[in-house]
Amino acid sequence: MTATTITAGAQLDRSTVGALAGEFDRALRERPGRVVVDLAGVEAFDSAGLGGIVAGLKAARSAGVEVRLRGLSQSMIEFFSLVSVERLVREPERPANVGPIARLGEFVEPMFDRARAVIATGLEVAEELVIGPWQRRWLRLDRTAIEADHCAAGALPIIALIAFLMGLILAMQAWVQLRVFGAEIYIANMVGVSVLAEIGPLMTAIVLAARSGSRNAAQLGAMVVGEEIAALEQMGIRPLRFLVAPKVVACAFAAVALSVIFDVVAMCGGALFGWSIAGIEFDAFAAQLRSALQASDFGIALLKSATFGLAVGVIGCALGLRVRGGSEGVGRATTGSVVVGIFLVIVIDAVFVTVQRLLG
Repeated sequence: MTATTITAGAQLDRSTVGALAGEFDRALRERPGRVVVDLAGVEAFDSAGLGGIVAGLKAARSAGVEVRLRGLSQSMIEFFSLVSVERLVREPERPANVGPIARLGEFVEPMFDRARAVIATGLEVAEELVIGPWQRRWLRLDRTAIEADHCAAGALPIIALIAFLMGLILAMQAWVQLRVFGAEIYIANMVGVSVLAEIGPLMTAIVLAARSGSRNAAQLGAMVVGEEIAALEQMGIRPLRFLVAPKVVACAFAAVALSVIFDVVAMCGGALFGWSIAGIEFDAFAAQLRSALQASDFGIALLKSATFGLAVGVIGCALGLRVRGGSEGVGRATTGSVVVGIFLVIVIDAVFVTVQRLLG
């Protein structure tokens, strides 16, 4: 096997690396079996000089020529160990070709994992709330009160603002159409029915998913990463009873309470628009509301809000308890709780509407 020797000078730095690279090129053009780089005479070097050596190694590997380094000082050995020369000169691995079925599986599998986690957590919470009291496992009311304060009181300002603006917007849109027929009084019907039946529960649930659902996922995810959940289990405390069940019940309570507040504030906003712009007196607006709404509408709205709150609470806790991958996993769980929560709320709302229409 023919061998070519390249000897570096006393200075291996930015000023001499060009000459060394030229010697590498000339040696590789001769196609030797081996190239030996003698570095024994090097007295001073910098990163540019050693970078030239790495570039030569990479070019030699591409040409199929073996390169040996000889006479390395201890400082050079430490530098090459630090930057991992093998990693620098190795050709990047080409990613394997992934077929459409595999790509579809990578997209669908996490969705099924999340759905399975949500269903499992929901069943465990239902068992804890229904069967637990019969086995003297009572709901922690102190924890529930704390969580309800975070869910309901914290979201009250934004709920009230959104409700007031939604009432004004609905009344304005209805007035534009109804005044053509001289039926401005039916603004009350438009605002009352739409807010009570759909907009109130739905908007409240979306706000809860963005605030409380993400908070629950982030809090429980951080506890999983910090091994606090495992510590509770070691102490004989069931995380489902101590943490999850109070959060879910608090979300359901907050959804109902905030939905009622949303309905009242939105109707007040619509009444204010009707009085100031459409010339509808408050008494007439209230009387029209009473004729348009029924007690059953209020009951269905409360049931819908409670269901939305339970769904938001279960989703946030389920994804938070199954965090993997440290802080990045916490971020994914937080984002996923908002997306999945809003999606499931809309699906449940569609089911409610369908059942109501089928039952007349």
